[in-house]
Amino acid sequence: MIADVDTVLDLIGFRWMQFLMLIAHSCHTIYVVSEIMGVPSIVVACEFKLNDTELFLLTSAGFVGMIVSGHYAGYKSDIIGRRASLLFAMSLGLISSFLSLLMPWFYAFLFFRFATGLFVGAVMTNSFTYLVEFTKISLRPIIANFASYPICMAGIVVPFINHLNEPLDSVLWSWDTFHVRRWRLCLFFNYVPGLIGLIIIYLLPESVKFLLSIGDGERAYEALDRLCKRNHGKSLSELDVTGVTQPHIRASIISHRKFFARMWHDTKPLFGESYRKPVILIILIMCGVFFVGNGLNLWFLKINNQLTAEERIMCDHLEDTTHLTEGNVCSDRPVSYLENMMLGAASICCCVFISIMLRLIRRRSVMCINTIIAALAGFSLNFIKHNKVLLAALLIFIAMCTTCISLVASVTADVVPTHLRGKAIALVFMFARFAVIIANCIFGHFAHTWCLITFNLFVLVTVAVVIMILFLPV
Repeated sequence: MIADVDTVLDLIGFRWMQFLMLIAHSCHTIYVVSEIMGVPSIVVACEFKLNDTELFLLTSAGFVGMIVSGHYAGYKSDIIGRRASLLFAMSLGLISSFLSLLMPWFYAFLFFRFATGLFVGAVMTNSFTYLVEFTKISLRPIIANFASYPICMAGIVVPFINHLNEPLDSVLWSWDTFHVRRWRLCLFFNYVPGLIGLIIIYLLPESVKFLLSIGDGERAYEALDRLCKRNHGKSLSELDVTGVTQPHIRASIISHRKFFARMWHDTKPLFGESYRKPVILIILIMCGVFFVGNGLNLWFLKINNQLTAEERIMCDHLEDTTHLTEGNVCSDRPVSYLENMMLGAASICCCVFISIMLRLIRRRSVMCINTIIAALAGFSLNFIKHNKVLLAALLIFIAMCTTCISLVASVTADVVPTHLRGKAIALVFMFARFAVIIANCIFGHFAHTWCLITFNLFVLVTVAVVIMILFLPV
């Protein structure tokens, strides 16, 4: 019989070959998070003697690169395939990242951090799309939540490596006037998960749903047959499946149009009557959780570095700049990475909480509970003075928003068909990363002078996310 691809995926189940895909996605995620958010900005700032503006450029460079390439990466994955896009993007990302380690001048280093973001932006979105297209629909929220675990693991691994290599500003060796310091070695360790992910994805087949969307049913059947044999030791023919199909096959690609006209023509259906409302709603929700979760995450080390032993509310700590050197972001206090590891651990706890809740209630309800808890934790920063409780509230505020990201992305995968899915997920992440740039700019420029207003803006954004989640279609 000729069966629908989702029926066949239900029949095959989620077994060891999909676990291999999940491992590949985890490696990709750890690599991307480490590359974009794992740069020890305070130490780099001290070496290059950066001011606040240059520090803002450094922390934003990777995100800007991801924004610039975001939509094109999704568009290209809908044309050439998820696996092919991943292989191309991972290879170039690893090369540009390595080149950045060799740069002795700040603006050369900054350029290659931007270039790295340019390439790894495709890795994050296409890897997630690839994973969910091999997952049966009923398991997507659960697998999407498992896809959050490597983000949390990166939040532990990166500061742990930095901690092991302290002091990060010590010189390993010198080459003429170029001093190779330990923080460059830490960035080199990011290569390990990246290379592993590249090797695994090379060994895996192309997305079955993508192959069906371009009308290549023969290769799609072969890929599913391989999946079935690995998972069950039986071929699809033994399970009485002789062919696969799926609804919403794309229309023929118009190749005679100019590049931008063709890309707009292929993207326009996302904003048609069928998908406009859910796609815009998902974009706004994703922007909100990125704005709060990743926006504050970028500044978490600097926030923690400014906390003193006195029991005061968060903003009293941040507005006290007596321990900072005027005109320089360097502090005369040692940098502690323990709290960053605690942030990763708190995020893992949130993921475990979500995993349990997904067994009991719907995905939308879980997202609501997460963001409500985050909003309450953020609001409590207005009056909490006990240092440990204050730190716990900040950890919860960031972690609860961050762990919602994969769930929101899984909603995107459910509301759009295969031939639009790569572009849709890429667009959602592209706008969300732009929200991080805005959050980074707001916090960097106003946290010291208008601290209470700044933090409560992040709380209001979280409350807005709660309200928008209630209107999600699935």
